[in-house]
Amino acid sequence: MYRIAVAALMLAATGCATTGGGGSREGNANVAGVIKLPETGLAQAGNPCDQLRVVVAHASTPTDALGHGMVKSSRGNRCSFTVSGIPSNTALQISAAAESGLKCDNGSAPSISPEPSELKLQNYATGTRDFTVSCGS
Repeated sequence: MYRIAVAALMLAATGCATTGGGGSREGNANVAGVIKLPETGLAQAGNPCDQLRVVVAHASTPTDALGHGMVKSSRGNRCSFTVSGIPSNTALQISAAAESGLKCDNGSAPSISPEPSELKLQNYATGTRDFTVSCGS
């Protein structure tokens, strides 16, 4: 009985994942990666990962975020991120940004590299990108 229920649930989930209308902002591709934090120099008022975001957008509208993003604490002074449900087979831009509350010890805003870059993912693909937060010259 348990196997039948699990099979029905998997079938329902698969059916929902493959349906969708054309022109939707939703998609089936994902982007994942790591945001490396500096060892020193970052003012630690709370969890810095809570103050970072990764934006995946159409290249023509880079501030209009697509998909469902999540940034969480990871091991080794890093944050891991996933942005799911992004469109495939289209030119996208990915960037990372810090909230205004995230500051370096000297009061300046941290810099994040690399600069925004373009990516194009195939159906059901997962692309990877890594970012580095730095404080200092």
